[in-house]
Order: sequence, then C-alpha cells, then structure tokens
Amino acid sequence: MEFFTKTAVDAAILAGKHLLSKYKRQHLEMYGTDTLSVSNRGLTKEITSSLDNEADKIIINLITERHPEHNMLTEETGRIDNDSPYTWVIDPLDGSSNYANHNPFFCVSVCLAYENIPITGVIFAPYLEEIAVARKGYGCTLNGRPVEVSTTPKLGKSYIVGCPGGDKNNSRFALMSYVLNESIKDFRKMGSAAIEAYTVASGRVDAFVTLNISPWDIAAGAVCVQEAGGIVTDFNGKAWDLSKSDICMSNGELHNTILSKIQVVNPGHPEYRTAGNQDDKTFVVNK
Repeated sequence: MEFFTKTAVDAAILAGKHLLSKYKRQHLEMYGTDTLSVSNRGLTKEITSSLDNEADKIIINLITERHPEHNMLTEETGRIDNDSPYTWVIDPLDGSSNYANHNPFFCVSVCLAYENIPITGVIFAPYLEEIAVARKGYGCTLNGRPVEVSTTPKLGKSYIVGCPGGDKNNSRFALMSYVLNESIKDFRKMGSAAIEAYTVASGRVDAFVTLNISPWDIAAGAVCVQEAGGIVTDFNGKAWDLSKSDICMSNGELHNTILSKIQVVNPGHPEYRTAGNQDDKTFVVNK
C-alpha cells in the first residue's frame, strides 16, 4: 500500500504544480501586479475549465502508467472501469471557483479505494504549500508531520466549516448555517471541500458539514479525518461510503451534537419543511 500512497502523492504534486504555474502566469499576463477583482471573473472561467481537464489528464496518465489495471473515477472523465477491486477517486482541481477568481484555496485530491473502501488519501494545496497524506492504519500527516483532530468538547467553543456541495441551490445550506451559528463559535466556508476536510484532520477546525457531495470531492479528505482520529458519517450517523450524500466529518467529541442540530435539513425529519417545487425550496425551522 505504501507504493500506492507514493503514486497518489506523485500524481497530486505533479498536477498541483501544473495548476500553480498556470495560476501565477495567467495572473501576471492578464492583470500584472494588480489584485484580481470580481469584475474579472468572466475572463478566468475558460482558463479554469481547461485547467481542470489538463490536471485530470496528468493524473490519469501517471496512474495508468503505474497501475494500468486499476479503475478510475474522476470529476472530469467519469468512470474508467477495468474490472479491478482498486479504484482511484480523483478531483483534479477542487475549488475551481476559487481558482477562477484568483482565490488561493484550491487543491488536488487523490484517493485510492479497495473494494469501495478508501485506503489512502492525498490532498495537495499548491499555493498554500501544504500536503495532507493519509494511509489506512498509519495515521495522517500534514507536510510530513503527524496530525490529529481537535479535542474541543463543547459546541459553543467550536469552529465549523461547510459547503453546499451538490445541492442545486443554497436553501438547505443557508438553513444549516443558521441552525449551527446559533450554537457555535463560528461557521465558515472556504470553497474547497478537500481543504475543509483536511482542516478537520489537522485540528484547525472541529467539524465539516456538506450536502449532496460527490465522492471525488471528499474521498481523500475522509481518509485524512478518519486516520487523524475523527469520525465521518452521513447525517443519519451511518458510516460514510463512496455514494453521494450529505456528510459530516468531526473530531468525534461533537459529532452526535452536530448531527442533532442539522437534522432540520435531513429529508424525512419532522422539522424538515419544503414549499414550492423541487428547484425552489423554502425551509422552515419549527421552534
């Protein structure tokens, strides 16, 4: 498994360095030394879409060269099925909107699963110069140093990060943010699920909550959190797997309390309410 972890690290670093070089070069060519402003967003979208695919190809080529018999599941290419028990789950550019708007919170996420159980995960944030590496049974490191989840025992002292994930609008996310903000120190949104996950693993924040998230966004991060001593489940408390779902990652101390708070966004819960059609939902909390 150590060789597989090396492949994940090499692939993430190779793709990440490519993204970083284009990120810096494009900024200098188009904007000089000025800060990229919101009005320039349209100029960067095409660049980012091409960079997603370029990073994807870099990772696929390296893994194919070393492990041609393995399956792959990537955000850009989809599933490559070679009828193997091993599947690489890849997000070549997590935080694409951040990248497009010249926000440095972007990364490459590479995970390997064996029979649908993630066994190694690597997250490389090139601009931040940070790499999180986790291997099942061997813990999690950040830039080579072992890390562990926080020991925060009370919700009132906790910092939580989150994102809307794959939800089509922000209604459930807004409600989730609201019910958490009532009880915690602060709720924050970084714009990269993989980075948000490894901040839980490294103890920088106490939990990460996200909705309807795709496996490539959080697979590597889930391994990092688990190997750092944390817990990863869906909103019903069931162990996380590679299916798309609402996910909570935490230090473990706060997990059940957080789940009880966010049940209002869990379909089927008595306090979950919708009005209007499926694409335009309004949520109400019963008090």
